[in-house]
Amino acid sequence: MLRTWFRRALLAAAAAVLAAGAVVGGMVLSGWWRYHQLEGSIVEKMDAYYLNLTVPGREEYLLAEDEAFEVPYMASTLSVAAAPTRILDAKDRLIAEFSVEKGQYVRSPDDLPAFLKKALVASEDAHFYEHAGVDWKATARAVFVTLTGVRRSQGGSTLTQQLAKQMFTTRKRTPGRKIFEYFCVRKLEQKFTKDQILMMYLNFAYFGHGAFGVESASRYYFGKPASALDVGESAMMVGIIPSPNKYSPLDSPELARPRQRTVLKRMARNGFIPESSVERIEGEFWERFQHRANIPEVSFWRTRVNEAPYVVEFVRRQMLRAYTKERLLRGGLTIRTTFDLDAQKAAQRALRERLAKENDPSAKPDEDGEPAGKEAPVEGALAALDPKDGALIALVGGTGFSFQNQLDRATDGRRLMGSSVKPFVWAEAYESGRFKPEDKMLDAPITFKIGNGRKWSPHNYGNKYYGEVRLDFALWKSLNSVAIKLLKEVDIDKVLELLSVASGVPVERLPRNLSLALGTADISPVQMAAAYAAFANGGRAVRPWWLRGIADREGKVLSEGEAPKTEGAVVFSSTTARAMIDTMRGVLGPEGTAYASARRIGFNVPAAGKTGTTNDYRDAWFAGVTPDLSAAVWIGHDDMRVAMSPGKAGGSIAAPAWMSFVKEIYMSKPTRDF
Repeated sequence: MLRTWFRRALLAAAAAVLAAGAVVGGMVLSGWWRYHQLEGSIVEKMDAYYLNLTVPGREEYLLAEDEAFEVPYMASTLSVAAAPTRILDAKDRLIAEFSVEKGQYVRSPDDLPAFLKKALVASEDAHFYEHAGVDWKATARAVFVTLTGVRRSQGGSTLTQQLAKQMFTTRKRTPGRKIFEYFCVRKLEQKFTKDQILMMYLNFAYFGHGAFGVESASRYYFGKPASALDVGESAMMVGIIPSPNKYSPLDSPELARPRQRTVLKRMARNGFIPESSVERIEGEFWERFQHRANIPEVSFWRTRVNEAPYVVEFVRRQMLRAYTKERLLRGGLTIRTTFDLDAQKAAQRALRERLAKENDPSAKPDEDGEPAGKEAPVEGALAALDPKDGALIALVGGTGFSFQNQLDRATDGRRLMGSSVKPFVWAEAYESGRFKPEDKMLDAPITFKIGNGRKWSPHNYGNKYYGEVRLDFALWKSLNSVAIKLLKEVDIDKVLELLSVASGVPVERLPRNLSLALGTADISPVQMAAAYAAFANGGRAVRPWWLRGIADREGKVLSEGEAPKTEGAVVFSSTTARAMIDTMRGVLGPEGTAYASARRIGFNVPAAGKTGTTNDYRDAWFAGVTPDLSAAVWIGHDDMRVAMSPGKAGGSIAAPAWMSFVKEIYMSKPTRDF
């Protein structure tokens, strides 16, 4: 009986082996047959690609998946001349054009420096010059590790296999793909020398920041041709390849440096450089590279034209949600936006000049206080949109875009609102029908018990109190005691809902307590500009949008944009909106917190707005509207724990930037009243 069971087990095992062999054989046969059918196209593509590299003026752009068909396993064979993507403003004027270098390739294997080839081989394929395209030992080791889980899964692909994968296969994982890829590898090894394969690999690689190919990357990162790369630069180039966004020495030096060190150590392990030289090479590279890293950039990717760095970065990030880097950089797209180039330049100029003044350590103290940037640089942001529909007009995210200063504070920086929240408390008070601008309230010190024997005693700016005052006067002077009393009198939930609908900030993110009247809600400048738009839009909310449409290189419409199809939600009545405009105009008048700045600048454009300052001068705001725009300016330190100098309030540093921006816009267009 035992013998019978054993015989059956042997037969079952033999059948399983035969079945597995049949499956593997079928896969091999299928892969070979697919390759055999496409061999002519594959060889043609190899030849065409090599000619593109070695003959100047033949640069091509491979069409993306949604632009061309796919044959089984093989990537699309269709290609056209590369064309730059262009970003246009609301009047179809050119804001930016991504650069497309023609002929930025290494043309001959002889132009590859020896250290670059050694770095690539040491890092990616130590036996490159010994195998015939497939390193069977490395493949077997990778399969064993993957199946047993003894160590973390690893790959066994050679450089030739990686090149074949990029050139001839799609990303779809199918049983026959590896077999098909193997035959492509064999053909590459038959047609080209090892150094020619290395040249194609390095020309095919993406190095981040829009740099395709090692020649383009070398000129971008180091300002020199690839043939002039030294050992440290070669190691850095090779280190970038596995993950360009992660290992960029400009964007992430803290990750790029250890990655470069790994490549250098592998070079030493393979006998390409002395092990004792690794630390010296690394140190010398980073000492020299520091100068390059400090050069300001105007875009995360290279551009031939760039009139608005923060707008370009904003558009780039939004577009990458739907398009590949290759398509966006070289696919000839036309992106039509709502931004106004004149307004954008005015915004950039106004914020730059104000921040330069705040960060000038030699500036003399004035009536507004000491220069704010003595201890740490002061940053800022400005956002402006059309109050009728929310179309973004201008966007500036900081002092200047660079690899050390990439944060777009206009869209991504959320800071406490300070007193710029008060108009929404007043709006709810007017909307309730219980209060009017001429109603009076006592402005005096107040104290609240908050539990556990503790007390909260908020005070006015400068500890100055005026006694019984009108509500409109209280807003002009930004009186905290009146704001808290008014919030206590109205329905706080309605204030929260009103602010949420106007700004787009979820209501659950807003504080449901009396501190709301002092601006303890955090918000971005874009959200602030959207919130204030309701005052100039008859009480209706708007949602910021920027895309008018996208067309491909042939003019075919790919997207018709984001323009709103319906009116926004009602935040408050048009009567309340009118009353708030009349009230907020006084903020820029003789009794208002922004009057000193308006008088100094000579600002006389019909406008309404509100200043905002948080505790210890950590945030300075001015938000306001004209009939044609809603804009917000924030100024402060990126580190919320760092305060600006005393006196650096919203009315003294944010309001001047806002007014300079608005004043310049109306120099080329007529003003009109609300």
